[in-house]
Amino acid sequence: MDKKFRECVESYIKELEKEFMKILENPKMDKKAKNLATKPLATKKKILLNTLDALELIEKESKK
Repeated sequence: MDKKFRECVESYIKELEKEFMKILENPKMDKKAKNLATKPLATKKKILLNTLDALELIEKESKK
């Protein structure tokens, strides 16, 4: 996998995590609103991590 691509995805994941923490730290939002706001961020992060794992697996298999 291209190192630059991996760094880009990891950078995006860090940005998602920062946004996630901003939502959790917001005292004006109740638990339900925080949950609704953070669910899409958690889903995006999981998709990106799964994509990286899948690309690594494909790369390993193609080298065999």
